[in-house]
Amino acid sequence: MASLSCSLGNWRPVVRHVDDAGPQEVAITIDDAPTVEATPGLLDLLRRFQMKATFFVSGFRAEKSLELVEAIARDGHAVYAHGWDHIRLDRAPKGRLIQDMSRCEALLAQCRPTPSPYLVRLPYNGGYRNSAVHRQLQSWMPGCQIAHWRLSTEDHAIASAQATTADIEQAAEAAVRRVLDHPGLPGAVILMHDQPVNDLPEGGVKAQASLAVMRHLVEGLAAKGMASVCLRPLAAPSFLSRFVFA
Repeated sequence: MASLSCSLGNWRPVVRHVDDAGPQEVAITIDDAPTVEATPGLLDLLRRFQMKATFFVSGFRAEKSLELVEAIARDGHAVYAHGWDHIRLDRAPKGRLIQDMSRCEALLAQCRPTPSPYLVRLPYNGGYRNSAVHRQLQSWMPGCQIAHWRLSTEDHAIASAQATTADIEQAAEAAVRRVLDHPGLPGAVILMHDQPVNDLPEGGVKAQASLAVMRHLVEGLAAKGMASVCLRPLAAPSFLSRFVFA
């Protein structure tokens, strides 16, 4: 049974599914973008299969490759801040969360208008069940919502565990098959990464893993007659959800 957490009206809405989704819709969400080794290939795959995604962008990466953020927005994908450095902002000193989110969004605002309502996914999803974090996010961006997910590709583990291109391909196919076969697939928010931030160097097997996961994902969705759309904020969050977090 899921645990319940209560607050004095501080909880922000949490999005785990595509609002008003048709039976053939999902939302691919991509954390930690952009990277020069993977982002162009991810965009090419999405373009080829006429699918949209939602990118949660890390400021320290975007600062080095702002033209990739522009390309993401130009292709019609949704773009939101994922903090600046990829750290647990719920464990950072007071003020760091708002500082990092503001700094990242100021950069992204050069590439597209600031969305409203704003969707937030913090690094490592840290603090999504912490009412103090929710209060800080509301102070930073009133009306914001937390972008969670229903299904994860667990792609962050693929490059770390696999040594060869063939191994990565096999692991990516198995990870995506698990997602595509899940009974909760229709309307699901799906989590993957643009080269997840970890101890491995960017490029090489790490980029291969991200691209292999995306390729199997869009090919598999297309084979099912399904499409990925930009993640939409909840149009009418329930009043009770401000007080009780499930």
